Amino acid sequence: MFGPGWKWARGRGTNQLPIVICATIAIGTAAAGTAHAPFFDAARAALSDWSAPALGALSGPLAAVQSWASGFGSIFTVYSDNAELRRENTELHKWQQVALSLEDRLRRYQQLLNAVPDEKTPFITARVIGESSRPFVRTLILNAGSEQKVSKGQAVVDERGLLGRIYVTGENTSWVILLTDLNSRVPVVVEPSHRRAILVGDNTPAPQLELDVGEGPVRAGDRVLSTGDGGLLPPDVPVGMITGEGAAARVVLFATPSTADAVNILDYRVPDPPAAPEPVAAASASSSRVICNTAPPLPALAPVAPDTRGIPEELDR
Repeated sequence: MFGPGWKWARGRGTNQLPIVICATIAIGTAAAGTAHAPFFDAARAALSDWSAPALGALSGPLAAVQSWASGFGSIFTVYSDNAELRRENTELHKWQQVALSLEDRLRRYQQLLNAVPDEKTPFITARVIGESSRPFVRTLILNAGSEQKVSKGQAVVDERGLLGRIYVTGENTSWVILLTDLNSRVPVVVEPSHRRAILVGDNTPAPQLELDVGEGPVRAGDRVLSTGDGGLLPPDVPVGMITGEGAAARVVLFATPSTADAVNILDYRVPDPPAAPEPVAAASASSSRVICNTAPPLPALAPVAPDTRGIPEELDR
């Protein structure tokens, strides 16, 4: 009665109905995630705690397979790589001797100046058991959480330098936001000019550098370290090296998340300010003045007659 055109339109609408339902569910989930971010963070942490044993069991074989696959291509360049490694090893031995002599000199200077030694930041060691692309572009999952005294905001480092910060923690897992992420902002200092700056992630392997405080020059090859500004990160943690000049300056990071296996979570705490001294001297001075002012007057002495016994009369006259 309605003709073949009605059937074709009805069939096309029926096929498009699941797409409309899926789009509606996706939009609703995204809106709910934006409005209730803490709830989704808690759910994400609970899910990572539940899947932590499986991730820990699979991370070892997967890392071995990845290492074997990445090293398979180097079989054909073993000779040239070996020669390059020998040259680098000889160069590193020279720098090792220089570093040891400078360390010994620094230790003797500290003894002469009676300098206060730097306190070591306590840390715990955790393993990378997985990766995720939510809620950021790339996130590392560690096998340590609140039961191991891990808290949000703590710095995560490996043997080369700073990787990122703890974003959310579960009971036995935690998630790390990397320095390369678009949502990462970290205060740093450029050496040797002592120029303060902000390391801004932009989802590239080399984050941007926004200069903040100071007038010192910034050149390619300068080292970038973390600072204790704001109590966010411990100071003097290696971050990377500057490449480029001026507004095009970027930081090549020392740490590589793709090869990170065992990492350290630093438990850095800002030292408490010293307590204000009590005005003991002022209080004692004021009390002594009160005592002196309120002391009773001394009694008047009566006149005493001179003793003339034993004196000759001639002298007495």
